Amino acid sequence: MHIILASASPRRRELIRRIGWEEEIEKSHFMEVKNEKEALAWIKKEKKDDLFHPFSQEELVCIVNAYGKARDAVSRRGDDRPVLGADTIVVLGSSVLGKPKDQEDAFRMLSCLSGRVHQVKTGMALLYRGKTDLSVTTTEVRFRQLDKEEIMEYIATGEPADKAGAYGIQGLGTLLVESICGSYDNVVGLPLAVLYERMRRLVNRREASEISR
Repeated sequence: MHIILASASPRRRELIRRIGWEEEIEKSHFMEVKNEKEALAWIKKEKKDDLFHPFSQEELVCIVNAYGKARDAVSRRGDDRPVLGADTIVVLGSSVLGKPKDQEDAFRMLSCLSGRVHQVKTGMALLYRGKTDLSVTTTEVRFRQLDKEEIMEYIATGEPADKAGAYGIQGLGTLLVESICGSYDNVVGLPLAVLYERMRRLVNRREASEISR
């Protein structure tokens, strides 16, 4: 399978290659929404209420971003090959945690996550030959009880800077995690089993053979 990946994330690129697919990177210029209010405003402006109706308010953040990235890539590359946009957020209670603005913000996020269960949600948008498939996959993650010193040590590694919720489970952030319930790949950035299943529904066997060349 040969797809267009509307993301420059090295983690998503690695995940795509893990299942034997090939990807072309088309970095998105979509201006991401940061919260539910911005997501709802974007949906209203674009008149896409029906498309996003099935999702909860928290999920709207990641699914709007995923769709916006994919649509932006399609505007330049077309959709003769499947185009994948994705966005991952961390939800604690009713609060959406995106990427930290700075080290102080990272400390705030990690302190809030300490000793608690949160949800990691990845929105995926697949656009192909006029068809659209949207999904959100959720994994529950429980953090260990963290003290101030180890939070500061982790922030000093630089790893939290570009990660939703200020941690990366595929790196040193795995030491913060006590347990997970659901897809590990989803926490990294792409739920591969869900992606594979939804791609099979979107692309028939003959088309899959054509776009693998």
